[in-house]
Amino acid sequence: MFCRYCGKIIGDNDQFCQYCGREQNHLGSSESLKKRLKLTELKTPKETKNPGVAASMGFLLGWIFLGPVGYIYLEQWNWFWLTFIVQLFAIPLTFGSAYIVLPVVFAFHQYQMAKEINGNIIAGRDGKNADTDEAGIVNEDSNSKEEGV
Repeated sequence: MFCRYCGKIIGDNDQFCQYCGREQNHLGSSESLKKRLKLTELKTPKETKNPGVAASMGFLLGWIFLGPVGYIYLEQWNWFWLTFIVQLFAIPLTFGSAYIVLPVVFAFHQYQMAKEINGNIIAGRDGKNADTDEAGIVNEDSNSKEEGV
């Protein structure tokens, strides 16, 4: 394990770094990591979502400051509130330049999220027997190979 402050190698159960002397709060860091991961965790809805519709909603509604509404279509309320707050602060802080970029970002992210959600739903229907890649997208080639063998 590495020290959180100086980056030098220390023991896994060391309470203090032997080099810089700072306390290593293992529990606090893992708890805060779990909270951060929980905030952006994908909830799997019951039915698949159309990635094109999600991207269109993010792009078109993004021009009237409603880009996060696409996350409601995807049933991802945590992402809706997160991006809504980011949008509220980003546009004034960037003197409006975020207004041009955010619709594109919403469209791309909501499209990718819909594909990942659909992969999770399909994998859940197949009893998790389908081969999926790291992003959770179903690898259809492996299923067709199995049928041909």
